[in-house]
Amino acid sequence: MVSPAEGNQKILTVNYPPDKTVMEFGLLGVSLSVTPGSADLIKVKLNGSEQASIAPGKKVECFSVQLSLGVNKIEVSAIKDKNPVETITFEIFRRSDLERGYRNSPAGFQKKNFHMTDTLLCAECHVMKPSESDKKPVNPATFSSLKDSKTSPSTCYPCHKKMTAYPFVHGPASVWSCLSCHNSEATPVYFIKKPDTDICFACHIEQKEDWHAKKYIHGPVNTGNCAICHSPHASENPFNLVKPAWDLCVTCHVENATGRHIIAGFVYEGGHPTRGKPDPVREGKEMSCASCHNPHASNYPRLWALEAQSAFALCTKCHQK
Repeated sequence: MVSPAEGNQKILTVNYPPDKTVMEFGLLGVSLSVTPGSADLIKVKLNGSEQASIAPGKKVECFSVQLSLGVNKIEVSAIKDKNPVETITFEIFRRSDLERGYRNSPAGFQKKNFHMTDTLLCAECHVMKPSESDKKPVNPATFSSLKDSKTSPSTCYPCHKKMTAYPFVHGPASVWSCLSCHNSEATPVYFIKKPDTDICFACHIEQKEDWHAKKYIHGPVNTGNCAICHSPHASENPFNLVKPAWDLCVTCHVENATGRHIIAGFVYEGGHPTRGKPDPVREGKEMSCASCHNPHASNYPRLWALEAQSAFALCTKCHQK
């Protein structure tokens, strides 16, 4: 929705994303055209909370916001002489294969791929075609600090660098070898092959051989949906998990989210602990679902991580008396 001051020309134009776009990941890049001299300040709100204040100095301003799951309302306001002169609002839906309530987009929302449109506008500041440096690992420490630099060793880095601003970064993303996974010849451009394992197992060969040799395989592995649990770029969590391990597991296995797991009322009054206790088998780690279950594959029932063909045999791995 655009609401310019009465009688004034249009000041703000959102180049990307269009209203009612569906996004798969949390970090949304926004490209905004600003009529020169029309505003002293641009304010950005996400779901009512201020996210950024930009002093416009260029024809096109770019910024990013961190989306929540579901519908996000973004409000961009132009300020001139301390007075608002125009406001634009648009909605973005962040979907998730993991979260059941956010798998399906609301009516009217659809995916819109950025690199399919407005490349000429962006090319005024950015290199829009991959270079040789995007086809092999490069050292981010050598990159220019200028976000619009056309000389950065990775053409992807200036716009997408925030995607790796987390403690745990996936190998190809950490060295900006983006075309290890993204196909520059695909339609839509930079499309990722599905299932995920078509790409992931090209590098994770040992894991492929090991897991496929097992008797029992976890559902996401069996269907090739690695990204339902792992971020392909970067994460706050070890192993690039999209959530802490326990929280991730109970997102699907909701029946175990109460903590009353397996032998509730038999040994522990509140149920066998699944977190918040030291792991008796993995020294120095906290107990989690992975204390007993392998998240990928196993030769033992219920994906048990320890050698056991029965529940009692599993218990004796820790409880030896």
